[in-house]
Amino acid sequence: MRLRRIARQITTIYDGALAENGVSIVTYAVLSALSREEPLTLSALADRVGTDRTTLSRTVERMRQAELVAATPGDDRRERRLSLTDHGRDTVAAARKSWRETETMLIERYGADRLATLHELLADLEAAADAETDAETPCATAAAAVQRG
Repeated sequence: MRLRRIARQITTIYDGALAENGVSIVTYAVLSALSREEPLTLSALADRVGTDRTTLSRTVERMRQAELVAATPGDDRRERRLSLTDHGRDTVAAARKSWRETETMLIERYGADRLATLHELLADLEAAADAETDAETPCATAAAAVQRG
């Protein structure tokens, strides 16, 4: 419960900082991912952001309406490739400044070493959770059964 509570609190802090740029933490994550690598399919973008396609598709649709991202046809006629618009590039650049200011504030309040340790611990926890989630999927269960013979 503590982890969920602090995640909500940190999200609120970052959302507040990003609001002046007209984006939320989720929108910023999408903009950032696309600023590092574009174009991306919805599936690839969902992997980069760490969310499911269904949730992300609603976010991307709002971002398309806000003219932050554009979709172009992919190799397959069902596939759409997403990229930033000029407005999206300007927005992510401005939002990145707000993000960094918030990070600086957290470092000042919490301490750089303690925050780095927290990031390491969270990465370990994420890897353990991913392994547990993978172990519970039908494919992983079937693969483990095959390995056991």
